[in-house]
Amino acid sequence: MIFLPAGKYRCFCISLLFLAIFSGIALVYIKQAARRDLKQFETHAIIIANDVWALNEAGVKAYLQLAVNANHYKSLGVAIPGDEGFHMVISPQLSGLPEALFRMGLIWIKDLSTPIIHGGQNIGTLYGKQYVRVVFPLFNILIFLLFVLLTAIFVIHLFLNRRYLERQVEERTQNLRESERRFHDLVDLLPEMVLETNLDGRILYANKAAKNQLGIIFQSESTASFTDFIVAEDRARAKKAFRESLTLPQGLKELTVRDRDDHTFPVLLRAAPIVKGNKVTGARMIIVDITERHRLEEQLRRDQKMKAIGLMAGGVAHDLNNILSGVISYPELLLLDLEEGNRLRRPLEAIRQAGLDASEVVSDLLTVARGIAANREVSNPNKLVADYLASPDFLQLRSRVPSITFHTSLDPDLGNISCSPIHIRKCLMNLITNAVEAIQGMGIVTIVTVNHVQREAAPCNTQILPEGSYAKIIVGDSGSGIAPHEIDHIFEPFYTKKVMGRSGTGLGLAVVWNTMRDHGGVVSVVSDMHGTTFELYFPAVADPVAEEAAVQDWQALKGNRESVLVIDDEPRQREIASQLLTSLNYSVATVPSGEKAVEYLQSHSADILILDMIMDPGQNGRVTYEQILKIHPGQRAVIASGFAEDDEVTKTLELGAGAFVAKPYTLERIGTAIYKTLRS
Repeated sequence: MIFLPAGKYRCFCISLLFLAIFSGIALVYIKQAARRDLKQFETHAIIIANDVWALNEAGVKAYLQLAVNANHYKSLGVAIPGDEGFHMVISPQLSGLPEALFRMGLIWIKDLSTPIIHGGQNIGTLYGKQYVRVVFPLFNILIFLLFVLLTAIFVIHLFLNRRYLERQVEERTQNLRESERRFHDLVDLLPEMVLETNLDGRILYANKAAKNQLGIIFQSESTASFTDFIVAEDRARAKKAFRESLTLPQGLKELTVRDRDDHTFPVLLRAAPIVKGNKVTGARMIIVDITERHRLEEQLRRDQKMKAIGLMAGGVAHDLNNILSGVISYPELLLLDLEEGNRLRRPLEAIRQAGLDASEVVSDLLTVARGIAANREVSNPNKLVADYLASPDFLQLRSRVPSITFHTSLDPDLGNISCSPIHIRKCLMNLITNAVEAIQGMGIVTIVTVNHVQREAAPCNTQILPEGSYAKIIVGDSGSGIAPHEIDHIFEPFYTKKVMGRSGTGLGLAVVWNTMRDHGGVVSVVSDMHGTTFELYFPAVADPVAEEAAVQDWQALKGNRESVLVIDDEPRQREIASQLLTSLNYSVATVPSGEKAVEYLQSHSADILILDMIMDPGQNGRVTYEQILKIHPGQRAVIASGFAEDDEVTKTLELGAGAFVAKPYTLERIGTAIYKTLRS
């Protein structure tokens, strides 16, 4: 290897230098050959001068013939005064290689002429044509120069290669030292624990993670056994796995390890033999802390449990909503026709309120089962907190617990959030109600709002709080706290320490959990003997708060005989919707399925549809609406469903449906939705 300028540039420089040297030598040689030929030609003139003086043509002819053959003349001639053609000799034509070189221009002809002097007198002229054959000696010079060049390159190569080899030996020696250091550095960077032991299990090497986590001290590594850090219950299995690893690499073994602080944690251990030559000298182990994996597995089991319970609850909720429609709507229809002082109003209002209370429980079931299907709007959490604290529900709660003080601290610069306000108020109601019930006697409940900036993702109970800006609602109490073993279960549906059916349904915190998840937020809980604090993290948005619509009297929601088509598979629901909408001065038609609705609208039209989402066993509301839009593009519709099917509701709203109304709906809710959709 030659350490010269690399690549093509190096070859170009060498070639250019070689050509320059060769060209210079060739130029000098050609000039010298030209002078030599001229001198030789003059010598010929001197030699034949006596024969020319004596007019000895035979002698002149003989010498010229010899000169032509010896010096590669094409022709030689002598001219004397009075006889320009005294004598001329012509050589045979070139043949073979000289002829080929002549045709290529590498051999050419030059003219020569010199006077013939005898006794100081010019007696004639010797003239001729000579083949210039410098190509042959120049070729020999080229071969010689190439030999010299290759010899020089070889010598330089030997010299430089020796230096290169010396550097290589030095570098590889250094690399071996660096490799060992790098190995130890890299192993020390691993979060996993790495150990090397002898045949007895005594630790010969431990990386930094093992030293820090297990408390291995360097001076005592030769006396500590890796089994000393395994809990007693797993020690026998660990020793057996170690003995087997001295023969063949072993698969992962799950064991429990005790750290330097005497805390236990689960690990996966894998060991392989250390072989030097043909002899096993010990074992090399890698130990992985799987505490986080166990946490995630527990979280997965919890999510699967909540999903299973939610699916069951969702099916029940669907049927209950259809039943509750009659309990809520029929009293409402009867109340429309009763005077204010009628003695039947109070029991009918009680029946209606009971139905509404039951529908709230069903709504909680749906939140757990399918999440939130309601429309989102930009709100400020301070306004939501203030609205709840001014609500009849909170005022009634506060009147029941006069010994409890409520403190609020609302950040005036709190960021806005995109949310379903009704579900956020429900979260507040559940958390504040739980806080009140956690206090025995006198105590304090605090409600705080504050902005929070998360610089990087961090664990938050069993969840992960991503980086970003958040608006945080904090609800705390001064109760006796939640037991540590119960913290992991409080968000599960139907898990409660209250008396089921009397002071709680077991759904309150499950609703909070699902609401936060559906809002892209996180809920955390901290509890000790001095009380419990729940923190709700909502992603903040830069959008302004949506304008609040003015509250309308239901009488203002009456229609002008617009046609409404109710599409629902439940006869009771069709009857209720027909009577409610008729009382609002709409012209109502009903059909029992999506297929019947499409058939009806082939020959009829409707100003607006009331569309159920699930109509087994036929097609659902979204498919029905898609087909209707092909018949009547721009058809207005309101979704009315007792089952919050997120994806289907969202897709139907994207198709052009104006609103979503959850069953069982009241006269005001369905009237408002139709009124706004018709005028949108």
